[in-house]
Amino acid sequence: MGRTIAACAILWLGAAPLAAEEFPWCVKLDAFTQNCAFANYSDCVAVAADATSPATGVGRCIRNPNYQPPPAAAARAKPAPAKTASPQR
Repeated sequence: MGRTIAACAILWLGAAPLAAEEFPWCVKLDAFTQNCAFANYSDCVAVAADATSPATGVGRCIRNPNYQPPPAAAARAKPAPAKTASPQR
């Protein structure tokens, strides 16, 4: 029994926390309802056109305020450093 509890504790403590995947675009219907499951603006607009809300009438696309691009994507987005010409002799 003690080994089972110890094994469960090790697995539980070693498990990485789960996190929802965030996407850059959301369909916002009203102050309380939004769906942030869109990787690009075109998909967001296609769904927003068919979404209706009693409060606003239609859905609209907004940037996800919680979206953080992955580190690799953020590094690619930065411009390359300017090359300086070395003086020739």
